[in-house]
Amino acid sequence: MNTRSTLIIASLGLLPMLGCGNSTPQFSNRQEFHELEPFAQEYVGEVLETYFGTPTESVAWEKLPLKFHYADTTVAGEPTGRKVQFSLTDAPTQIGSGTEVVFLTAEQRNLASARIREWDAETRTATFETKLANIPSTGASALIGPGAVLKDGRMLYAEHCQHCHGVSGDGAGPTAQYLNPRPRDYRLGKFKFTTTKYEHRAQRGDLARVIEEGIPGTYMPSFKLLEPAESEAIVEYVMWLSMRGELEYVLTTLLKEYASEYVAQRVADGESYEAIRDKFLADIQSGGMSDTVQEQAGYIAEAWAASQTPDALVEVKVKRIPSSPESIARGRQLFLDANIKCSQCHGEAGYGNGPQTYSMMPDADIPGLFDDWGNPIKPRNLHTGIFRGGRRPYDLFCRIRASVKGTPMTRLDALPDEDVWHLVNYVYSIPYEEEIAGAGKEAQAAAPAEAEPVQPEKEVASN
Repeated sequence: MNTRSTLIIASLGLLPMLGCGNSTPQFSNRQEFHELEPFAQEYVGEVLETYFGTPTESVAWEKLPLKFHYADTTVAGEPTGRKVQFSLTDAPTQIGSGTEVVFLTAEQRNLASARIREWDAETRTATFETKLANIPSTGASALIGPGAVLKDGRMLYAEHCQHCHGVSGDGAGPTAQYLNPRPRDYRLGKFKFTTTKYEHRAQRGDLARVIEEGIPGTYMPSFKLLEPAESEAIVEYVMWLSMRGELEYVLTTLLKEYASEYVAQRVADGESYEAIRDKFLADIQSGGMSDTVQEQAGYIAEAWAASQTPDALVEVKVKRIPSSPESIARGRQLFLDANIKCSQCHGEAGYGNGPQTYSMMPDADIPGLFDDWGNPIKPRNLHTGIFRGGRRPYDLFCRIRASVKGTPMTRLDALPDEDVWHLVNYVYSIPYEEEIAGAGKEAQAAAPAEAEPVQPEKEVASN
């Protein structure tokens, strides 16, 4: 885990961040935050601002497994006060005139900093605007564009994403109320369409694919015209917002005993409000909560880091089985299997009208299915041929194997690969079905036989 000190990103001009309004953007908080007593709210707010900053002064917390800088590298060759070569395999395209470079000591403290006047991408050599106060040694650590990826991502997010997904990534931007389905709320760390196993977070490639391709059948558009570096910056910023939201959720859960409802009950039972507050503040002063914050942030960071590894991906051990009438028939059989339960939500014919769509769920006020964000959802009508998480065979394999995360869709992680491919082939075939489900031999056998047409009587010739 990286142990460098926190980096603060300087304030930016506010105009690009403001949209149509004229007020400074602020991070919104979860409902659970507002249920806390003011002294607990203040503590949570201070923690989040310390480690994540504000929308216009973001903090690059090096504890998090994010790419904050254009390059995290070392000094190569023989550096001088004006010119330094870097050990870069690939030179990021964002590096150029005006890019800041920070050199670090062996203890990861700031040794010197300067801005690039000229950049030679071929030799990875920077010529600086001013002479370095301290010349770094060969092999010294250097950050090129410290925090610049986060800053770029924030600006691009404000331009392209914020009006739907909100300043804090809560899916409650100014246009969100008019959209169905609702924009994604990043703050649970869950993203529906991934290529990772059920227990893992999204990979960067999953988020980049959604940005590039959009989500068919929703208001999420494609951003194919973005440069790769721009898309990468947005991905890092979205992950940063997600981690911020996860930490807020953990803190508000840990401090639930200081929710107004519980504090009021304790006061009614004889405790004084001042004693409850003072005990909380004493716990904060003792440093115990600070250790808890670091521990919980470590869990979040480790979960995201583990999700970026090859082991986190949905594994395909058997090559796709070619589509055939036999494979499609097997897929149909699996689709209707009571233990696999596809038809319970998608319906026997795949129209998204299975019995679960009108059943009452626990703690629900109305019938139907709900996602982890509390939004009512409908299973996919497979006859449309629209697959929101992508229509590659591997995409459908991942949906079946690891589910649509954050929804009631069952994951089939124990189903043999061959059967998953049969299901994929069947799902691909549904939009092209010509017969209505239920019109097979069994239905025909149960139908009443048609009466034979009555033949007119023949006239008898008279003798």
